[in-house]
Amino acid sequence: FAGSGIMGDDFSAIGYNPAGMTANKNTGIQLGLAMTEIASKAKSKYGTDKMDYFVPLPSALGQYNLNDKWFFGFGVYVPYGLSTKYKHDSNVATKSPGGARKSYLEVIDTNLSTAYRFDNGLSLGASAILRHISGELTSNLNAAERVQPGAKLYSDFKVKGWTSAFQLGGMYEFDENTRVGLSYRFKSTQRTKGKHYISSASDNPMIVAGLEAMGMLGKFRSASDPELPASWILSFYHKWNDKWATEGTVKYVQWHRFYVFPGETTWPGVAAMGKQNLDVEYRWKDAWTFALGQEYYMNDNWTLRGGVAWDQSPSRNSDFRSNRIPDSDRIWTSLGASYKTGHHQFDFGYAHLFMMHASTRNQPADLDVKYHNHSNMFALQYQYNF
Repeated sequence: FAGSGIMGDDFSAIGYNPAGMTANKNTGIQLGLAMTEIASKAKSKYGTDKMDYFVPLPSALGQYNLNDKWFFGFGVYVPYGLSTKYKHDSNVATKSPGGARKSYLEVIDTNLSTAYRFDNGLSLGASAILRHISGELTSNLNAAERVQPGAKLYSDFKVKGWTSAFQLGGMYEFDENTRVGLSYRFKSTQRTKGKHYISSASDNPMIVAGLEAMGMLGKFRSASDPELPASWILSFYHKWNDKWATEGTVKYVQWHRFYVFPGETTWPGVAAMGKQNLDVEYRWKDAWTFALGQEYYMNDNWTLRGGVAWDQSPSRNSDFRSNRIPDSDRIWTSLGASYKTGHHQFDFGYAHLFMMHASTRNQPADLDVKYHNHSNMFALQYQYNF
């Protein structure tokens, strides 16, 4: 991600900084697929729970250059996402108050961008984004056992919806080998609705019948209006000679807007457990990312890349870190290569994320969890220039 938005060697500027489209003189399309590994060991006094699986992240981008001044772009990609999965009989699912099992959140942006390049080296761009969000939170409702022992209630909270977002960007080229770019993505508030399914795994038919008679089981209405953060991206690129180039990025994300993840449901059991809703308090803080990359232009066909990044977590501390998002500061190391031939370009990338150890304190239950996480990312991209 070093130099994101102004590299000019693909069409990803559409997603990061629309003004950076002017650095790419080609009209073309590209398709990409990244596979992200979610790997974690959650250790508590009751034992260790493990997660290890892959999540696919596809993307499609295209750019049309009307002339050497006006540029237009289109993209579909995933700017935010969340995925964790615990087994139904894991310690996290059975002994923590929240009883987290599956957590899934996917945001898909459909982006229309335009940019204009002035004669003095300045470029300005803007993006209009149609954003779709879908989420699912499944849980063992352990707190319900205090109200009805033996109920073994299972919750499946699903929502989806649409909203709009906007992005502005600028880029200045000092010369053909040096440029800097700055972009701003506005915050967006998602408006979602869905269904909340409550079922019982109790082996006592009288308990199940009683829950049904009280209207505690079945399908209920759900809603959630989370606020996704505004962000700034500052990037630079400098080509030293015919072989070497250096790029960097500083990113600032205003995650403090993600103070509470709201959850609304018509399920009457919420009141029975002494709650008003399913809100989860995170109290996230703003976060920084610093990335530095190096490129080696081996010949007309091959380009080799490497980079490192420090990515700050928005989680404040163990009291507010959630088992659903056991996030921590992380260090990225990455390698990549591009191969060009004729109108075709193939990009390959690999990144390993070293994540700092994290922990959660689950009150009032006695379940403090220590997390040892890591991630591997594999990416393949194809580009065709007309």
